[in-house]
Amino acid sequence: MTKTKNDLVTKTYLDRRLYKLKKELKNEIGEDMEDLKLAFKDEVIGFKDEVLGEIKKLREDDEAHRFSHMRINDELQEYSKQIAQLQSQ
Repeated sequence: MTKTKNDLVTKTYLDRRLYKLKKELKNEIGEDMEDLKLAFKDEVIGFKDEVLGEIKKLREDDEAHRFSHMRINDELQEYSKQIAQLQSQ
């Protein structure tokens, strides 16, 4: 089997092929990175929503707790007045 000039791999051919492969690889990696960025962004947004939901719940619980204490304090003041009235009689 005789080899012709077309059968030989030249430096120019290898350089062009390597350049093309690098370009394809960069594009593929770039697309994969974009997919990863979007997935990460979605995950962060989901986590943020969970955290904000918990914060909202804690604020609502805190507000209800404060209101409960205000009501108890009002009742204690009323009882103190009633006791003072009973003691003065």
